[in-house]
Amino acid sequence: MKGNRLYVLMLLVFLLLVFVYQYYSPKEFVWNPTFYKYDKQPFGSYVFDDVMSTSLTDYRVENKTFYQLYREYGGTRDLEREAAAEEETFLANYLYEFDIEQEDSSSNLTVLDSSDLTVLPSYDLTFLDSSDLPTSRHAFLVAEDRIQFTAVDVMALLNLVEQGHTIMLCLQTFPSVLCDSIGYSYQYEKYYTLSSFARMIRDGIARDSLLLGTDSLHPERIYQVYPHLHMVFLKQGVSKNNLKFEQDSIVIVDKPRYDTSEIIARNTQGNPVAVRLDIGKGELFLVATPLMFTNYSMLDGDNASYAFRLLSAMKDLPMTRIEAYNEFVNKASGSPLRYLLIQPPLRWALYFSLITILLCIIFSAKRRQWVIPVINPPHNEMLRFTQLIGNLYYQRKDYKDMLQQKYLYFCDDVKRINGLDLNSNEPDEELCNRLADKMGSDFKAIWPSYRELKYLIRENVPVDEPSMMRLIDRMNEWKSNL
Repeated sequence: MKGNRLYVLMLLVFLLLVFVYQYYSPKEFVWNPTFYKYDKQPFGSYVFDDVMSTSLTDYRVENKTFYQLYREYGGTRDLEREAAAEEETFLANYLYEFDIEQEDSSSNLTVLDSSDLTVLPSYDLTFLDSSDLPTSRHAFLVAEDRIQFTAVDVMALLNLVEQGHTIMLCLQTFPSVLCDSIGYSYQYEKYYTLSSFARMIRDGIARDSLLLGTDSLHPERIYQVYPHLHMVFLKQGVSKNNLKFEQDSIVIVDKPRYDTSEIIARNTQGNPVAVRLDIGKGELFLVATPLMFTNYSMLDGDNASYAFRLLSAMKDLPMTRIEAYNEFVNKASGSPLRYLLIQPPLRWALYFSLITILLCIIFSAKRRQWVIPVINPPHNEMLRFTQLIGNLYYQRKDYKDMLQQKYLYFCDDVKRINGLDLNSNEPDEELCNRLADKMGSDFKAIWPSYRELKYLIRENVPVDEPSMMRLIDRMNEWKSNL
């Protein structure tokens, strides 16, 4: 039992040392942009969301798409049906006009079918029902590396802006369907791999500048940032003559969908990296520096004010950061329990089930006291056998044999307990001296009895009863001293 306690204690000490080493050892950063609210790596959003939640009372992070937000804030139009119907109408009209041009043309042109044509439908946002007008305005923020939009997402986004909401898209790669719809696109000015970001910081690479213009509250300011954080700039227009050819396919792009535009921030080359577009009653912000909204930029000197200055342009509206288009969040939430957790009744049912199972485990882990049966002690047959043998020797008056048997048992006990072999070929004086050391007695006190015992056992001489009993008592005394 004592050995088990020592083993458990050593195991606990080892685990404690491993925990302390892992806690205080330097952590290796992962320079992958996740924009996840619980990610504390450089390009996560833990610090950004924490600062925003403490600065704004109505800031939250939700996993909802723009179509879900459109329905939540009073949108009544069936955008999915409208997108499908307008795509069919637009495709049919275009193919009809394209066939007429082919018949009138003398050049050899190849007729394209519907599989060769990518249609970006025209989003009619001019006529809004009174039920579509919001009762209160909100601000929505999307900070991601890149996202994928469908036609319904773009229609919902533009409808929200048209209704009066404010949306800020902080992306490095903007969806082409959105760029072709609003009349703004992006272009890589330079390209750096984020895997070399830490090495370049350590080597002391020179920083670039981001210029944020003046507004009603702040003067013009220049922010010193690394070029890895703003590799993309924005440009007006999507293609020449609203048409572009890609591998024998014609892509139809819609006319620009904004009333006025304003450049908010520029890079070192003077190219815009943040613009504001007025669409209907709302505003759409396009920001090409999403990494400025991550943990690293929040802690990089005073560069956090760059993100706050951009967010201040959204005024004092209740702000919601959207994570529905985050690939990291979608992968993390791909568990089969996702549907149970997003439905409140099923979620509480799951919680109560787990609590019930835990209580059953706790109560079942209690020790159950069973009835202890009464077991009679076994009879000591060895004692009866010893008494029988002793009586037999005593009746035969064979005292010498009894003394020899007792001496053999005594030698066996001494060898087993103290490791001293009294039957070895060493001199009797040496064996007696070692026996006295084991007992802690004087050699002269036990030597006469030991010499007499060895003599009677070794020589062929008779042994009387008093001598036998006296020497047996002496061996019992020596054994007790050992």
